[in-house]
Amino acid sequence: MRYRVKKYGAFANSGGSEINTPHRFRALLIFGALAVTINAGELFGQQDSRKGFGFSGSLGWSSIGGDYGGLMTSGVPAEGAIWYQPSWWRAGVAIHVASYDVVEPFSDQSISQVEFQLFGTFLFLRGNLIQPYAQLRAGITRWRPEGPVFDPNPPPPDVPPGENPAPGRDGFQGGLAVGAEFWVTKNFGIDVAGLFSAFSTEELDVPILGITGLESGTELGFRAGVVWFP
Repeated sequence: MRYRVKKYGAFANSGGSEINTPHRFRALLIFGALAVTINAGELFGQQDSRKGFGFSGSLGWSSIGGDYGGLMTSGVPAEGAIWYQPSWWRAGVAIHVASYDVVEPFSDQSISQVEFQLFGTFLFLRGNLIQPYAQLRAGITRWRPEGPVFDPNPPPPDVPPGENPAPGRDGFQGGLAVGAEFWVTKNFGIDVAGLFSAFSTEELDVPILGITGLESGTELGFRAGVVWFP
């Protein structure tokens, strides 16, 4: 039996019956997509009813605005969190640390931040491979200047040589994160989010820069990290 190639790669035998290759290929694609959907549903669908503790960690970038925006530029924050998920929401605690560069001409100086946060996360489209969320955050924060530009003059007599004599500034911070989790497996996902927060601290003066009375600021940035739901 002889075959000949027709338009679009279709085959026909001498009896005139045709095998339409594009239609067959399309059918295979549809079948494959259905198989992937069914397997994904079996693998990830259990997220809908899962309860328990989870962990997350991230790195990011953020810029400072408000009063503190005249002193600092941008920084790289890092965060680790533990949370509990009983249903379509989560509640947890996080430790947030960052280091921010000071404006020119003192860009070799920095201000570090340590923050302890409580947060609540509202989950949307649970059970999907892509799971959007909105997160409310609030906590206590401490900003610590580091570098000679912040040293008191005269230095405090009770500070040992070699230690940072600049006092830290304590305060409160609250904000919102909006993002999505991309689940790679049933227990492991990638987290990407944008963040905005506002903070208020004890007053900070930097006479050498002609800056006085810093008490508030804003933080705008993004983060990327991992989520583990064992």
